[in-house]
Amino acid sequence: MSVAFKIDTEFEVELARLFTVLNDVSSWAVFEKPRVMSTKNGQLTLAFDDRTRAILSFELVEGAVKLRVVHELLKDASEIKPREQYWFEVLAGVRRRLEAA
Repeated sequence: MSVAFKIDTEFEVELARLFTVLNDVSSWAVFEKPRVMSTKNGQLTLAFDDRTRAILSFELVEGAVKLRVVHELLKDASEIKPREQYWFEVLAGVRRRLEAA
């Protein structure tokens, strides 16, 4: 049985800017970069070399965009903490990039 976790955060930017930065995985300031598998129905699906995947969904809320990251297909609960750290680094880098622009 696989394990999943989610992270919810908000960005005070336009949806198009946030989506563009997250879709451009080659620009992420992390070592492991996933492959973009799909950009359908307002979601971004990413595949990782370890056969896990992440689904990023976006929701407009008063002057901001709520981002939900669901990372799934982890082998067991011991993989959650390192993946959470990975996403905190990715999202911090995205936030810095969007604030600098």
